[in-house]
Amino acid sequence: MLRCILKVCVWLSVAVMVAACSKPNTPQDVAAAFWQAMADNDVSDVVDYSTLIDAKEFDRFERDWADVVPSFGRVVIDNADATIVTRLPTENGGINERREVITYLVERNGQWLVDYGRTGDAIMNPSPLSNLMGQLSEISDRITASFTSSSDDMQQRLNEMARELEAYSTDMSRRTEETVNEFGRMLQGAMAELEQSMNRALEENRQAPQSDRRTLEQAAKVLETSGENLAEPTLQTLAEASRTLAQTGQRFAELSGDTFEQHREAWAATLEDIRARSEQFFRNLQQSREPG
Repeated sequence: MLRCILKVCVWLSVAVMVAACSKPNTPQDVAAAFWQAMADNDVSDVVDYSTLIDAKEFDRFERDWADVVPSFGRVVIDNADATIVTRLPTENGGINERREVITYLVERNGQWLVDYGRTGDAIMNPSPLSNLMGQLSEISDRITASFTSSSDDMQQRLNEMARELEAYSTDMSRRTEETVNEFGRMLQGAMAELEQSMNRALEENRQAPQSDRRTLEQAAKVLETSGENLAEPTLQTLAEASRTLAQTGQRFAELSGDTFEQHREAWAATLEDIRARSEQFFRNLQQSREPG
């Protein structure tokens, strides 16, 4: 009898160990498991993989998630916090129509958990920048191969800008206003410089294919308009400017032949400079939000 009890105890111990080892623990795996539980309407697993404590408070984010299969994008881990760009089918959209939201995670006692409240709020009360995030990601997929690796980093940063602006938009204070204004002026100047360079290239290459000339003319006009909107920068106009820059990079990639090749290298360098300054902007913005 004792031997049987010992065998059962050993078996249970092994089972617990296997279960512990198999439980997802990276932010990506936990997010995937959480959204699978949402699709299955499995309240127990939702509680296991998130900060939700009381199963009675499970509200499904006021949506039916049956058969919903999300896809995931960028993962940003900052100490005990993480965010994952999550692409979800729209509730009433077409079969290929998706919206981007952020799955927020926190690490507690060595285990990553989806922040149920914050993730739900991002879904039920989306920021005006939510659609912009999706547009930037789509542009990113088509432009990344067009420039050097440093410019790839630039493009990634521009695409992350909308997400970060959204995160800051919930608790912006007067202490950050000057930082935003400074960045807006920098961005406005850089866009004006890029526009002028494109206009010079058009002037110097009058024999370029008409399709290329139209592409650059349209891009320059959009840059001018977006730059004018930065006269009094807001989070929205900064995000729109980042989208414009990403779209401008896409237009560079659409140019045919070698007519503007030399100029494209200079334009890529300008975009890289904007990326570097953007990094400094976010560092300054973070510092302005810290107490004291």
